[in-house]
Amino acid sequence: MKPSSSLTERHRGSPGGEAPTPLLAAAWCAVVAVGALLTLTGPGAPWHSALTFLFLAAAPGGAVALALAGLDPWTRAVAALGTALAVNTLVAQALLMLGAWSARTGVVAVGAAGWLVLTGVLAGRFARRRRVARGRVG
Repeated sequence: MKPSSSLTERHRGSPGGEAPTPLLAAAWCAVVAVGALLTLTGPGAPWHSALTFLFLAAAPGGAVALALAGLDPWTRAVAALGTALAVNTLVAQALLMLGAWSARTGVVAVGAAGWLVLTGVLAGRFARRRRVARGRVG
């Protein structure tokens, strides 16, 4: 009896099953950065709130998706979306309890949370590479 293939194995050759191109990833990062900058500099554009929402979803979600690089795309997407929702909810509740809520402080706090996760992921990868390199030498 042949074992059933997973969703990612069945769609590996399809256009939706491959990793995004670096150009697409760079464009996404640019859009997200513009959303954060528009929020920090003040309103003015009609699409200001949509880009702010993209930043609030992408900052923590992207960091978690990068941390879970070994999993299949659907699992990473669900985990990233859940993390983004949880981080945004916790930041909003904390800022409301402290009486410091504004769009700017929310963007800064969510960006800081995403940055902390991203820094931890990159530090862990660097430590693993150094450990592997030491193991090869000695």
